[in-house]
Amino acid sequence: MKTKISILIVLIAAKSILAQTSSIIDSLKLELDKKQEDTIKAQVLNDLAYYYLYQNIDTSLIYGKRAEKLATQIKYTKIKAKANLYIGNAFLYTNRYDSAKYYFENSFQIFDSEGLDKSAVYSSLGMLCKNQGDYIKAIEIYLEGIVYDEKNKNEYGKFIKLLNLANVYMILDEYQKSIDHQIEAVAISKSTNNENIKFALGTILNNIGGNYVQLSKFKLASDYFNESLIVNLKNENKKEIARNYNNLGVVSEKQNQLNKSLILLKKALVIREELEDKDELVETHMQLGVTYGKLLQKDISQSHFNIALELAKNINDLSLISEVYLALSDTYLLQNSPQQALANFKSHTQYKDSILQVDHLKSISELEIKYKTKKKDNEILTQQLELEQSAKGLQKKKTQFNYLIGISTFLLLISFLSWLVFKQRQKRKNQEIFTLKREFKIKTLETLIQGEEKERLRIAKELHDGVNGDLSAIKYKLSSILETNDKVIKEVVSMIDESCMHVRAISHNLIPPSLEKLNIIEATYEYCQNMDEIHPQNINFQHIGDPIQIPKSVEINIFRIIQELVTNSLNHAQANEIHVQMSCRRNSIHLTVEDNGKGFDTDQVKTNSGIGLENVKSRIECLHATMDLISNNQGTSYTIEIDTDKFDDN
Repeated sequence: MKTKISILIVLIAAKSILAQTSSIIDSLKLELDKKQEDTIKAQVLNDLAYYYLYQNIDTSLIYGKRAEKLATQIKYTKIKAKANLYIGNAFLYTNRYDSAKYYFENSFQIFDSEGLDKSAVYSSLGMLCKNQGDYIKAIEIYLEGIVYDEKNKNEYGKFIKLLNLANVYMILDEYQKSIDHQIEAVAISKSTNNENIKFALGTILNNIGGNYVQLSKFKLASDYFNESLIVNLKNENKKEIARNYNNLGVVSEKQNQLNKSLILLKKALVIREELEDKDELVETHMQLGVTYGKLLQKDISQSHFNIALELAKNINDLSLISEVYLALSDTYLLQNSPQQALANFKSHTQYKDSILQVDHLKSISELEIKYKTKKKDNEILTQQLELEQSAKGLQKKKTQFNYLIGISTFLLLISFLSWLVFKQRQKRKNQEIFTLKREFKIKTLETLIQGEEKERLRIAKELHDGVNGDLSAIKYKLSSILETNDKVIKEVVSMIDESCMHVRAISHNLIPPSLEKLNIIEATYEYCQNMDEIHPQNINFQHIGDPIQIPKSVEINIFRIIQELVTNSLNHAQANEIHVQMSCRRNSIHLTVEDNGKGFDTDQVKTNSGIGLENVKSRIECLHATMDLISNNQGTSYTIEIDTDKFDDN
């Protein structure tokens, strides 16, 4: 999702001209062949440089330099400034950053000295800094450009810079700041008369949803994806429509709404197959593999992963291949297949290493090119010095020696830079490998713990609901024939009572804490919402106060307490409303679960409570918490106070 904003910016800039670029270029060439005044000829050359940016960069450079040269001769400063900008853009798009910077600074100086609109130069300079990895400088330039555009009421310029700024913050994982700037761009898109800006609305909303996914705010993400879908359907933007369905499918999978996820992903798949977007097809097949994996439909899951791998390898996208292997590893972990998970994780790591190696070789290659160019230039200089040596004597020899010293210094500098780049990349690679290994170890442990918890819970249910029920039935039947006063039967009944007690005790001990959601607020909200949907009672949850940050083990215990108390109200209270409220103030969590049911005798519960309330009591003891219970014919209320200072952060 991170690449979409930068792609969007190019599309906005080019949407209105791409469809007719060829015809415009042909018309401009005809004008160039006519006898024209120099000012008109300079304008035509400049326009050709601009339109060729979207067709052929080298040709754009040729026309840009011709326009700049002619504009300098006739002192046409406006065209000279624009020509420098277009030349700089051509160098920027071909990653020749030093040259791009030179022409951008020339353009900026001319625009500024002549009082011309320099909004576009801010955008290009910001993009240059971003591409060079100087994100702080890029942010400064974009913010300065936004202030400039607001002062000059340049709506389009401000819109482009907001999106570029959001893109930089997304690269820095500052997702909320990225969202804030995109929301400002959305406001412009909804109020403008500019068709290019309007058309971009669907993509921007999609990007905002993607940022909320990164923040694990899935409800907000879904809202923006759905709003984006409406806009894109209206615009018939198939590429973004497919992206909408794919994103909604991802959110549904993360919320374990797996059947809904499959429906949405299949819609995305149909459109992307029609558009033949191979890299995006990889994304959809990979996500289908993940979703089918969660449904334990292993053959279908593996089939989609195989297709994703084949497509990624066909387009030789090492990053995508690495992502597919990582998704496969996670899926096998979910299916409790640690050996296959480890094998795919190793493949993921190998491709990660390959990406780092390619980047390293690319850096070395760039340094070698610079070195060879400089060396060639110095060889020419040396030859010239040798030709003049006989005529100029000792002074020329001294000059030659100075050049040789300079060359040696340059070579030493290049060698040092190459070594420095290599060490830096090696350090980064080692750090990534260490992080990946640590994450894999954590995931393996979590999978084993979850498997153990599920098995113990299954056994507890079997004992509590199955064996215990059977023993009770046997006891009832034996009791019905006690009229014979058979002593043996009485003993059997007594033994069954004792067995029932043992089964209940075992069931109590086997039920462990479990919590899939890492965030207690989101987990409780989803639980209450699901229970409200499947039960006639009105069940709602409310969170008040500060965000809650507590260890995972504490979250598990609180969640299980809420589950048990809500279940008790559903099964025994005969209530039509159940309210769950949680608030956090400084170092205290206040939890309330109440209903409007028939109530019960609290004294009797204290002396004869079932497995559910016993679990609640034990968890409260583990939390060093306190519980107040009020129950009468108007309902039941549990109030639990938890001191968070008693827990250490995990």
